[in-house]
Amino acid sequence: MSNKALILCVDDEPVNLVIMEELLRGSYELTTADSGRECLHQVELRKPDLILLDVNMPDLDGLGTCKQLKSDPATRDIPVVFVSALASQAELMAGYEAGGDDYITKPFSEEILRKKIEVVLASQHRKQELKQISDQAVEALMDNLSTTDELGMVVKFLHQCQTTDTLDELASNVFDCLREFELDGSLLVLDEPENRIWFSDDIDRPMESQILESLRGQDRVVNFGTRLAMNSDHVTVLVRNLPSASDKVDSVRKHLAILVEGLDTRIQAMQTRTLLDRRREVLARVLDSTRESLGNLDRTHKQQKARSAKILSTMAKDLEKSLVRLKLSVRQEAALKKVIDSTAEQTAAVYDECQIIGQQFQEVIDELSGVLDE
Repeated sequence: MSNKALILCVDDEPVNLVIMEELLRGSYELTTADSGRECLHQVELRKPDLILLDVNMPDLDGLGTCKQLKSDPATRDIPVVFVSALASQAELMAGYEAGGDDYITKPFSEEILRKKIEVVLASQHRKQELKQISDQAVEALMDNLSTTDELGMVVKFLHQCQTTDTLDELASNVFDCLREFELDGSLLVLDEPENRIWFSDDIDRPMESQILESLRGQDRVVNFGTRLAMNSDHVTVLVRNLPSASDKVDSVRKHLAILVEGLDTRIQAMQTRTLLDRRREVLARVLDSTRESLGNLDRTHKQQKARSAKILSTMAKDLEKSLVRLKLSVRQEAALKKVIDSTAEQTAAVYDECQIIGQQFQEVIDELSGVLDE
């Protein structure tokens, strides 16, 4: 078996596949596919280390192919680098939303292609190392804890939280952990536009919902009868059936505190990511709109400049005809023409200055787009 990284090149143009093979075959193990469907089939046969994926293909294009790969747990970690002749902000955002890791614009040099591949493969290798370290650490910890150990249950919950991306899944994980403690309860999460509440048995309890809301303004830990509530910045967990033994209650309180803090941290991270994604989308739309407006202004500016030049030209011809009737001296005619020419030059200079300002705005937009892509 070769130690070289396996790269799957996908393109519906045979000549492009030949070019890829010529550029990369000395450094990597290569396999090819001429369509999105064939790409998915090849991945089922043998999982590549990286996919170079053409965007514009018939039937199933590169974006659709990438979305299918990223939706499958078995293939979602394979890095995908899009290859396309188009590289507008809209195309880049579409590739990003589809789950792509990078974007190469045709035509490209061998140096750029190799550098992109090296960076993506190095990043993927680092991710795998970190995941392996994390899994080994959790496995080592769990080996030292019996499956019924309470701390082990909480550690398991915290580990699951790191791979959970929705509030519904987090709530399910919370109740699974509580059940291992033989507890049931409810959960409130601060969210917009309104707070969300879940119950461990999926039975709606209006009064308990009101209690959860009222607990938000109280202490971090609230005991009332056989019930215990735990507050954090974004979360309130209510346990309905505390054990009767005092030492057991203390143990539940300690482990529940760890659970709530871990849950709160994950929710905060998810909400921050959602906020950043929304801001990114808004900024992308603003940049696209601004770029379009500048294009319209540039076209209008050129049209106005052409009309002004035509008006000045017509005026000059009319004035030359009038000079004959005025019977001015040669010196007077020359002086008058000089004034007209100077006025035309100054008018053109004003339009050129506007053009420079437009170019400066375009440079600012391009720089912001670059930051957005990072």
